Amino acid sequence: MKENIKILLAFNQPIGGIYESYDGRRVKSESSSSIDLSEVGVLEEYEEIKEALTQKGFQTETFNLLDNIDELCSRLGSGNYDVVFNLVESVGGESIKEMYVAGIYELYNISYTGCSAVTLGLCLNKHRAKLIMKGAGFSVPRWRLYLNPSTIIFDSKPEFPLIVKPSQEDASIGISEQSVVNDEKELKDQLEFLYHTLKQPIIVEEYIEGREINSAILGDKEKIALPLSEISFDTLPDDLPKIVTYDGKWIKDSLYYKNTIPVCPAPLDNEIAEMIKKIALNVSDLFGCRDYCRVDFRLDKNNQPYILEVNPNPDISIDAGYARAAKAYGLSYDELLVKIIEFALERRK
Repeated sequence: MKENIKILLAFNQPIGGIYESYDGRRVKSESSSSIDLSEVGVLEEYEEIKEALTQKGFQTETFNLLDNIDELCSRLGSGNYDVVFNLVESVGGESIKEMYVAGIYELYNISYTGCSAVTLGLCLNKHRAKLIMKGAGFSVPRWRLYLNPSTIIFDSKPEFPLIVKPSQEDASIGISEQSVVNDEKELKDQLEFLYHTLKQPIIVEEYIEGREINSAILGDKEKIALPLSEISFDTLPDDLPKIVTYDGKWIKDSLYYKNTIPVCPAPLDNEIAEMIKKIALNVSDLFGCRDYCRVDFRLDKNNQPYILEVNPNPDISIDAGYARAAKAYGLSYDELLVKIIEFALERRK
């Protein structure tokens, strides 16, 4: 069967120079780059997936979008493919446009892996996603959206510490040690920096001091929660905020990368672990997630879980957290990829 399945492996090579800084710092470090290293990570992910699918016997053709929508439409219109393995995470360097590419697949009535265009759009608009989760009764940190930081007015004294985040990014873009602020000056400085750098509304959120837990969800019509992962900050210096930064994800020689250690399965009480998994499954259904997604949590000092965000189509490279959770469940990397393809093919019926 596999040798008869034709797959278009779609990705988008980073174009660089879109943002002044991706790492969320007001003063750039020497390790910073004008190219988004999270998109470079997508290239590594693409290479690993291509190799795995080829070894499994799938007919795999690759397509580097390079923001060439006309060529994408031409490929899809040829009718040569059974499924698109979708690794496109941005268009024109803008993450929020990821949903448009999925929408094009749908217009051409071709099955594709991962979440739908609607789900991608909902989840990547962090403010809207928080409103949906809060309205559905899920616990999320308190937050406020700032459309224009130049007119900041505090109607009451902010309760510090707070964390300042972009509202329309993923891959920890814009998150650094300067994201956690402890007074009004730091808050205003970081708000203005992110707003003028990333050109989008900015979220200011209650900072939940505690453990960071990730729940990977696998499946479409019937979903399962894979073993939970924890990001351990135990070896991170005490003077740094315990958060997953851009450096911690992508800059391998950085202090954060070396000291934010993934642990899977997470060492949690079984009752708490099952509660988190249940919440993750429910919220993934709320957003219509399918195939693979990840829900990120913070546990406060009372072990109350707060949802930080829902990540549709998270990184599934071989050394990423999602593949690590799948391995802990008993799935090899190849088996994980085959399952994702099978979910997409099932939707053709």
